[in-house]
Amino acid sequence: AEGADGAVEVKDKTEEEGSAEEGKEEDPAAAPAPAPVTLLSSVSNKSLGAGTVDVRLWRHFRSAIPGLSTLEPNGRRGQRLLEGCRKLKHLLSMLPSGKVTVETLGRNDEDVTLSATREVLRDLCEVDVEALASLIREALEGAATTAASDVSSVELMGGGCRIPFVRDAVLASLGRDPSDDNDGILSRGLDDTSVALGAAALCDDEVGRRLVVADAAADAAADADEMEVDPTEADRKRRSDLLAAETAMAALDAEMRRRSEARNRIEAHVLEMRSARHGTHGSHLPDSSTLDAHLNEVDDWLFSEECDDLDLKGMERKLAEVLEKTNGMCSEYFAAVREEEKEKERQMEEEAKRAEAEREAEGGDDGDGNDDDHDNRKLPKKRRLEIVMKNKNEANELLKDGNYRHAAARYAKALTHCSKFFDLTPEDREEVDAVRLSLHLNMSLAYIKLEKPDNALRSCNDALDIDGANVKALYRRATIYYEKKKWTECQKDLGKAAEGAPEDKAIKKLEARLEQQIKRQKAKEKKMAKKMFG
Repeated sequence: AEGADGAVEVKDKTEEEGSAEEGKEEDPAAAPAPAPVTLLSSVSNKSLGAGTVDVRLWRHFRSAIPGLSTLEPNGRRGQRLLEGCRKLKHLLSMLPSGKVTVETLGRNDEDVTLSATREVLRDLCEVDVEALASLIREALEGAATTAASDVSSVELMGGGCRIPFVRDAVLASLGRDPSDDNDGILSRGLDDTSVALGAAALCDDEVGRRLVVADAAADAAADADEMEVDPTEADRKRRSDLLAAETAMAALDAEMRRRSEARNRIEAHVLEMRSARHGTHGSHLPDSSTLDAHLNEVDDWLFSEECDDLDLKGMERKLAEVLEKTNGMCSEYFAAVREEEKEKERQMEEEAKRAEAEREAEGGDDGDGNDDDHDNRKLPKKRRLEIVMKNKNEANELLKDGNYRHAAARYAKALTHCSKFFDLTPEDREEVDAVRLSLHLNMSLAYIKLEKPDNALRSCNDALDIDGANVKALYRRATIYYEKKKWTECQKDLGKAAEGAPEDKAIKKLEARLEQQIKRQKAKEKKMAKKMFG
């Protein structure tokens, strides 16, 4: 089997089949004995594998395309080229020719197209093809009793098993014509999961084989309902170790989630303070150069390697430091915000008292109270619209005062009344749809403030069902997609929003942030590719 690290093993299948036949004469109720496998030969070449193909393509395009000769393997542009080569390799594993475009890779940040055919790829990897053939010949020579013509099947596994020239090289080394069907001699049935499971079960020859036999015996007992297999002390210890490892991984997952939450709070704080300049109390903030310098420093740190390498305690410590520094710089602003919140609470209490007094004066039900869902009256359009607008105006006041939960409930109530219109003319329907659109947009804002992105997303979708080109709905849905890290959907909505409002500063700002996120995501992917392919 030729894997990603260029390993080849030759095993005797005859002994395995013979052992299986002998096993058929034994007691069927007994646990099946593991079929012995004789390892005849094993050779490897750690410099040979799928990653070598990426490197060959990288060197080819670096020398063939003008402006790429200065690329360094460990540089960002070099890693982006390597990522493009990896994608091209995957295409050529499926198609005779392929093209991959790498954005802003050229000398003046122009896009670069990488194109090649299978023939070009094979020529570039000619040395590797010969090395693979030599490796197979060496394995066969080590298995002195086995000739190439005696090989009945070959299992391919690893990242390079679907590259056409790998298949051809294996068949040619066995004396087969790659153009023939070869009676299914090549097999890729051993996927990564199968290999990992087998390696784990047989990592220790004695314990592993006993586990395999015990599992088979347990299956037979379950079917026959007449056999039990008691675990040995070694089995219990192994299971205990596995449980401890699983518990440790669960704890690590929880720690990673808390670390991510702390990082998200830092990022949300930066975004909040950037928008505060345009808010009610923006005049209480320090001058732009001071605050912006602090926010830019934090923003740059969020996407640095130092941030990526920080553990939970370090991230929580960084969050506390950022908040402490911001509070010190913006003390007047936060004091004004607290005073405003106190005033809103006072006004809300007074409004609640007035509303309660009004309900009591009207007998507790004015036709649009808490039992609105049971209001099936066929009211005239004018009266029903008055009820809708009354709820909408109340919701607007609640939203303005920061009472987002009750605002969302009021908007929902107004939308319920919108569904009770009947016999509308086309002009009336247009008027009602305009009100519904406004309600969905405002409700999406309330849910965004409540940090309920899924609810906000539904409201934006409902608004776009009414007006598919509504800029506000597209922008708000784009912000939700941005928070969910759905870059493609976010980019699509921003593109449509920009068509309707090309000069909108908020759209341009989010587009810039999105572009930066996409670049950083690609950089991380290249970093991972570098770790994988070396």
